[in-house]
Amino acid sequence: MKGKLNDRDAQCPFFSAHTRDSVFCESMIPDSHVKLHFDSVQKKKLHYEVFCCCRYKNCELYEAIMKTYQEDEERGGE
Repeated sequence: MKGKLNDRDAQCPFFSAHTRDSVFCESMIPDSHVKLHFDSVQKKKLHYEVFCCCRYKNCELYEAIMKTYQEDEERGGE
């Protein structure tokens, strides 16, 4: 992916927003978000391109959030 990274490029259903060095995602805790802050702009860009825009099912955060939803469904959607 080349050029400017836009929010609309993200494919992950849990993605919320991103800044120059951070990515914001839905959290496992209701009514909250997770902020992933990266040590460099390049590391953030790589994470965003790989996990937010393409292979989001391989992201550890995606897996954790999905597990929360699955457990919730098993309990009957409490």
